[in-house]
Amino acid sequence: MDELLQEFISETQETLEALAGEVVAWEADPADRDRLDAIFRFFHTVKGSCGFLNLPRFERLSHAAEDVLAEIRADRRSADPATVSAVLGIMDRIAELAEAVSLGTALPHENDDYLIAALSEKEEDESVLPEAESAPVAVARQQGNGQAAPRTIRLPLSLIDQLMNGVSDMVLARNELSRKLRERTGDPELESAFERLSTCVADMRDAISKTRMQRVDRLFTAIPRMVRDLGRELGKRIDLLLEGGDVEMDREMVEMVVDPLTHIVRNSIDHGIETPEKRRALGKSEAGRLKLEARQSGNQIVIEISDDGQGIDTGRLVGKAIAAGRLTPESAARMSEAEKLDLIFHPGLSTADQVTAISGRGVGMDVVRANVERIGGVISLDNRPGRGLTIMLRVPLTLTIIPGLIVRAGGLHFAIPRAAVVEILHDNNETLHIAEVGGAKIATIRSIRHSMIDLEDVLGMEKPAQTGPRAVMVVRSATGVPFAMGVSAVDNHEELVIRPASPLVMATGVYAGMTLPDNGKPMLLLDAAGLANAARLPNILDDRAAREAEEAVDVQGVEMVPALRFEEYSGERRLLKLSLIERVEDVDAHLFGRSGGRAYVRLDDRLVPVANGHHSFVGEKVAALRLRDGTRDACYPVAAVLDIVDMPAVPDMIAMHGTLSGVVVIDGEHLEVVNPFALFAALPDEPIREKGRGRCLLADSEDGWTREILAPLLRQAGHEVVLGLPADAPVDPQDVVLFSGADLSQASELLGCRVVHLRASPRPSSPQDGSIYRYDQDALMAALAGSRG
Repeated sequence: MDELLQEFISETQETLEALAGEVVAWEADPADRDRLDAIFRFFHTVKGSCGFLNLPRFERLSHAAEDVLAEIRADRRSADPATVSAVLGIMDRIAELAEAVSLGTALPHENDDYLIAALSEKEEDESVLPEAESAPVAVARQQGNGQAAPRTIRLPLSLIDQLMNGVSDMVLARNELSRKLRERTGDPELESAFERLSTCVADMRDAISKTRMQRVDRLFTAIPRMVRDLGRELGKRIDLLLEGGDVEMDREMVEMVVDPLTHIVRNSIDHGIETPEKRRALGKSEAGRLKLEARQSGNQIVIEISDDGQGIDTGRLVGKAIAAGRLTPESAARMSEAEKLDLIFHPGLSTADQVTAISGRGVGMDVVRANVERIGGVISLDNRPGRGLTIMLRVPLTLTIIPGLIVRAGGLHFAIPRAAVVEILHDNNETLHIAEVGGAKIATIRSIRHSMIDLEDVLGMEKPAQTGPRAVMVVRSATGVPFAMGVSAVDNHEELVIRPASPLVMATGVYAGMTLPDNGKPMLLLDAAGLANAARLPNILDDRAAREAEEAVDVQGVEMVPALRFEEYSGERRLLKLSLIERVEDVDAHLFGRSGGRAYVRLDDRLVPVANGHHSFVGEKVAALRLRDGTRDACYPVAAVLDIVDMPAVPDMIAMHGTLSGVVVIDGEHLEVVNPFALFAALPDEPIREKGRGRCLLADSEDGWTREILAPLLRQAGHEVVLGLPADAPVDPQDVVLFSGADLSQASELLGCRVVHLRASPRPSSPQDGSIYRYDQDALMAALAGSRG
């Protein structure tokens, strides 16, 4: 008899837990006959079992609820909010009685009559109630196909824990045996037996792992009832959306997440979602939106709680912290927005104006974070003031065995779930092309482009030098689009026993736990989604928005403009709109110079600014683009002019930095687009004034060598040459007098300029001889440049 009673109590408690949300959903849709029948069957079953088990209080309560539900089924009564509240009250009383029976305690009888009497009352005038109170909570769930319940038995969790520990040790022993077999000479019969053993261990692992797994839907069962009750108490209308209830996680982890999740939901309703009147004034719908979503990401369960309420007022939070003495105004002024938001996790701080039964005591989010971190999880906030708040819980699956790959990066080994890896290549593979565009790496694999990161860069490690090729892995994650990740090598694949890592390690956001491989050295398990977030790679929402934008462009048609494709001296290939280019020409390299910190080129007897700053070249000729914006000219020297192509008027990827406006893909090649606005905006407002070059005054104007050899050389070097000393015009201090015959070395002070003496002999006549050999071109040019320094 005791076994039958215990079985009845257990089944009643489980059914009550599942039905709480069904009653709220039935209130929102009274025409749902299936839910009404399920609730009626529960009370009918309880009533029938109580007579046999001699539980009169159960029988009386369930019989009263059954009668009311029978009238509703017969359409003699409507499912008004008062009736639903009374039915929920009966269910709560039955749950209390079941708990008391299981613990062997008793409850007083006074409330039973009150609850039964509440079933007979009807809301005669529902219009006197606020609209928010009379409106039921709309609950949306992901529905699965109805199936017959499987036959089950109940086992103590301690026994399941022993089985899990045993199979974990078996997996580690199997891995160690596999390593030892690889080190020895192959024995086909032994390898065949080992394969059969591995298969049996894997099947046992999967079966025992499932015994501890439970649907996350159990976390959501009490949420609809709580949302309904709080909404009626606070006068708020709330549309509740539940997604991902079919995701499974460890039963013990489900029990540990219940309390933090409950507190977060209560906060969202009390602090976040506004009253209907306030929402109308803000231009929002009267019913607030509360969404709970669960999904699996690698070896973690991600639970998101989001609402479209008012979010967190960080300024008010800072004010509370200052008033409480937790913060000084000076410290608050230096805080970033993220640091201000993090104050919500400080104990004793609350944004509530007054203490109520729901909130305001300052004991909340600090406890939530402590509980989540205690189980190896991480909590994060995405605050949108005036538009809502999203709270993300990332909790592990605890003791789980998954297939994983062992990778090497920065001299250390890491593990990554095998399910997260799409393919592995070497960086010398012909189907792989890696390019660096706009400061970011892009890996193109068989014409498919992926954002690329190096694991060492994300983890802040040095990339070791290696002789062989690096491995490139295409990784997918639950929260992001596939991306390429470079590592030193992929060393092995094993069945890994995953355990939670310390809160400090999990707080980095790039790890999903730790594992103990067959070599006995602890190893961290990488989280693909965390790596993508840390590297700021596009997520699903960004990718979806980009695709929608591309689809919209496809519908409207892409505007194309002709552009010149060229190669910079630094090696990058870029595009420039063709309409801005006046002409392309070869310019003598010696015409380029630098003045006042800016590069220029002498064209058409005037100085033209150089847009990209280049002024020193190796060859004699330089390919240059002559640019014009209508009023100003600019020169853009390039390493090579390639061809003319059509490019989109708007780049495929907008990336405004420096003189670049974005990136486009032409014939499968990523090309940076030069931003003409930034290019001309960087030019000097005033015309460049060349630093005074002065003239070269050739004193020996009648000398044949001076006229036929020296003068042409100086003119080719860009100097202005004057034959003979001017008789009437004054000599400028920037001028240089060159002579080879008469001794004018003492005339420097009289002329007021520099004098250069050229000699015919290769060797000076004495150590004090300051003349220059006339065929020493380098010394001559240096002397001329020094005279203007």
